[in-house]
Amino acid sequence: MKKNSLFLLLFFISKFTLAQCTGGSNGGAISPAPTATYQTMNLPAGDFYYTFVVAVSTCFPQYDFSFCSADGSNATYDTQITILDNSGSAVSGGYSDDYCSTQSHVTWTPTLAGTYRVHINKYNCISTSVSTTLAYKSTTTYTNTAEYTVNGNATSTGSCTTVTPNSANQRGCVWDVNSTLNFLSPFTYNFTVNLGSSDAGADGIAFVIQNDAKGRCACGTAGGSLGAGGITNSLIVEIDTYLNTEDRDDFNTSFIGCGGAEDPDHMDLWFNGVVNPDLDANCNATAAGERPVTTTAVRLQNPPGTNYNIENGANHILSVNWTPGSPGTFTARILNTALTTTYATISTTLNPITIFGTNTPFFGFTASTGGLSNQQTICNPSILLPVELLHFNASCNANEIIVNWATASEINNKLFELERSTDGLHFIKIASFPGHGSSINQQMYSYKDIAIDKTIYYYRLKQIDYDNHAKIIGLITSAGNSCYDEANAIVVFPNPANDGLYIKMEAELPVLIEIINDCGQIVYTSYEKLNDQKTIQIKTSSFATGVYAVRIINNDKPFIKKILINH
Repeated sequence: MKKNSLFLLLFFISKFTLAQCTGGSNGGAISPAPTATYQTMNLPAGDFYYTFVVAVSTCFPQYDFSFCSADGSNATYDTQITILDNSGSAVSGGYSDDYCSTQSHVTWTPTLAGTYRVHINKYNCISTSVSTTLAYKSTTTYTNTAEYTVNGNATSTGSCTTVTPNSANQRGCVWDVNSTLNFLSPFTYNFTVNLGSSDAGADGIAFVIQNDAKGRCACGTAGGSLGAGGITNSLIVEIDTYLNTEDRDDFNTSFIGCGGAEDPDHMDLWFNGVVNPDLDANCNATAAGERPVTTTAVRLQNPPGTNYNIENGANHILSVNWTPGSPGTFTARILNTALTTTYATISTTLNPITIFGTNTPFFGFTASTGGLSNQQTICNPSILLPVELLHFNASCNANEIIVNWATASEINNKLFELERSTDGLHFIKIASFPGHGSSINQQMYSYKDIAIDKTIYYYRLKQIDYDNHAKIIGLITSAGNSCYDEANAIVVFPNPANDGLYIKMEAELPVLIEIINDCGQIVYTSYEKLNDQKTIQIKTSSFATGVYAVRIINNDKPFIKKILINH
């Protein structure tokens, strides 16, 4: 964490609250395109705003508005940019001036779809007296690889990821794209982390377990929050390589705490996206909420009593451990790669439902740099990649369901457990299958489920290694694989859909319909009643192209169908 980052943030906030501009006249619409180069538009003198539409999306793009000459503008006066919602009365979050010398520049990521305004003024909300050129574009903020959903400045190759490059003012967030953690069972996972080679660098890495509404699209605030700030329903393991003033609140020793001289690399734990708060604006931990998890941060040491520099260019192991209980215990450790030396250990008790709202939250890493930098990287452990699953599906055959799956490779694979549910939430084990240990050959598995009724079934595949670590690697529904609920005779069509989706069924009462994107976000919800043709129509023209799940609940019976929306 960097003091200059904190100073710039406070300066930015102070200007933001003093001079947000509203009002103005509608100058027309613009359409920022997802491109690496800026679009430009000539603006007349006066006090104008320009509307643009943020479409429904799995992860919203970042919008960039600029009066900088390097981006194609010819502004010669001290400009100002404010982003508003379409009522013009509420500032949506984007505001800046004086970023490019005497010209302003704004990058802004929305949290909701809708119509917004970009309001153009001279500094201090004064109408402009000369025409000028606005540069603007949008940028996609995430990509999916075989292993990760990658956000911000992070880049991923294989099972390893550069969370921040060795550059100033970077922020990266990566989430395991295949897995969630299972807090119903004990687990220990070892991740390889590398925090760079410059002891004068920054800022650090956070391991984040979260069930934020943005799911795998989440990426928090940078600076002292290490890219994890504001990510909700979360537990954050902070590996901090810079001791800022607010960090000194977290130590109770004179040589580290307020007025201390030492700046140790250290670990800390935080809940719910609140990282290193300084609620009373001074260096002590007296304000309520400044220490929400543990009583003190833990410095890295080797040997004991001597501060250890983790920014030494070497790989290290972050080991995270969960022991279920009432409450359970979560522990994080930093070790050498041989697992023979422990540099720091920190622990807390928690109820996963209370913290995450689920027993199977997402997990991944965030990181940031400020004026000082380091290349900060992480690698998934092989234990999180126990099998390469080729397919997992179910098909109907008279009064039975055939469940099949196949693997392209297996590592340390002891067995599979097949679980079944009628509501998609509560599962029971119905069969076990021995694994093939470590294999690079294709392996086939099949199960015939004959103990079924005329209802929808959900199947979950659990993999267990020889150390008894378990991982959920697949979830399917019989209704989504050529079976259907005969009691309701539900048909969802067409698939793929373009501008409209139709649901045909035999229900008499209104049914609850939800559409869920591939990040787990509910993007549509409504109670609907069938027309005379027993059909419900849903417009999908505003939905982003992608895979969605349609969930229909009639008389408390859920039906789920995967669809593709492709414009």
